[in-house]
Amino acid sequence: MSKISSIIDKCIDLLKVPVAIIMLLILVPSFQLDFMLVKKMMNMHYVLNFFLPMGVVIIFFLIMPGLSGSFFAIAEHELTHMLFAVLTLHKPKGLDIDQDVGGSFSFVGKGNWLIALAPYFFPTFTFVLMAGLVGYVAIYGKLPDYYLVLFGIFIGYHFIVTLFEIHPKQTDFEVAGPIFSICFIPGANLLIYGMLFAYLQKGWLGMAAYYVQLWHHALTLIGMA
Repeated sequence: MSKISSIIDKCIDLLKVPVAIIMLLILVPSFQLDFMLVKKMMNMHYVLNFFLPMGVVIIFFLIMPGLSGSFFAIAEHELTHMLFAVLTLHKPKGLDIDQDVGGSFSFVGKGNWLIALAPYFFPTFTFVLMAGLVGYVAIYGKLPDYYLVLFGIFIGYHFIVTLFEIHPKQTDFEVAGPIFSICFIPGANLLIYGMLFAYLQKGWLGMAAYYVQLWHHALTLIGMA
């Protein structure tokens, strides 16, 4: 397993420059597309059920910034590292969560930039919520009436906590490389948020349509369409 994870690490590292270039190229088209999606959500239904809960969570964390260092926030951060370590076939060694000094996660192998930067673009609890809703729909045949409220809370939480976690002294950025982190994180977040906004409007098919539209927007921007 360690040999396979080492090969995966090397492959991911080889993708570093191409990924950085792609993320820079999609900044404008992804921002435009995300803006269009948000604009479509500017009605009373989404404002009350999604944007209001999201705004309340963001304001709550701004008033009480210490919450970004709570056990819950630290646990989510380290579990996201763990998730991407496991996905790239690294065997976990230890997980420590201390609200006073922060958390740490260790695994077998060198690791890669995807593991290091995962918490800064991937909303783990939001995707857990999405997985849970799949089970809910399978049982009850429809989404719960309050699903938009839950998404507003979880997405608002991820946005503000990530904002607090991004600073020059962040050790994860040193692991991935400061320049690469700057190139990667904005585009990766725009992709994730756009995908989630598309899901909230048209479900899983909306997510797929988002990336198709993004592809066409990007080609148009660079004059290849």
